[in-house]
Amino acid sequence: MPSVFDRSGLAALSDLESPEWRELFEFLESEQASFLENEREFWNPAYKWARDPLHTWSRLWEYPYVFHHLQHLRKSLPGDRSIHVVDFGSGITFLPFSVARLGFHVTCVDTDPIAVESVERAAQYVDTGHGDVRGLIAGAEGVPLSDGAADIVYCVSVLEHVADVTRVLREIARVLSPGGSLILTTDIDLQGDSSLGIQTRTQVVQALTESFDWVCPDRTVHAADLLTSDRGPYPYDEPWSLPKAWFFAKQRAKGLIGRRPSPHRVWLAVEGFVLRKRG
Repeated sequence: MPSVFDRSGLAALSDLESPEWRELFEFLESEQASFLENEREFWNPAYKWARDPLHTWSRLWEYPYVFHHLQHLRKSLPGDRSIHVVDFGSGITFLPFSVARLGFHVTCVDTDPIAVESVERAAQYVDTGHGDVRGLIAGAEGVPLSDGAADIVYCVSVLEHVADVTRVLREIARVLSPGGSLILTTDIDLQGDSSLGIQTRTQVVQALTESFDWVCPDRTVHAADLLTSDRGPYPYDEPWSLPKAWFFAKQRAKGLIGRRPSPHRVWLAVEGFVLRKRG
């Protein structure tokens, strides 16, 4: 019987009721807890992202989704050679270290030097099993890896934060070897007017179609079953700020003069893709 993760498409609330998700999530909770036991040795207070990403509205699905497919790939690839995995836009999390313990050699690529430096320091204190983890800074010219250097790339919630998704996906395709695997997740703006709205999501699919074939087919998820930023165990709550207060004041003023207010809440879904580079 196929796993709930053996597909591409939108995340579902019902996925979180499955034994596969529950088992993987509990395992990854223990992995993150072990990683954070050493955080005083490598965590930089200047790093702006969450130290506990697993317990957020989308990552509770994304990390098990990605890890499931990496486990499957590890079993299907030869055990007698080095397998190079790239975590594209890695930040600093427990995940690449858990991936390394599957027996992979992991390169964490990020544009943030704080994240890359922290990854390098963490590699001195966190167990990587039979694999290893290193950091690498990506610049404006791209990723400093040769063509076809990676056997696998995974990329978790990065595309919604970049200006040119087509360029990034072409760069991922460049560093992947022919026949290499891409596991990709991204937030989708359900209001259609923000970072990964309708037009940008279309660009993502077009760019993927240039170089990749779908390994796992897309599965339709009923709208009532969607995992979204306002539903699920860890709904997203935007922190209050002066810019946010100013935004609400402007929207109220628009209503008073008869103009239509702009959408103000974050409303997202999350989507996963499993692909293979043509070659």
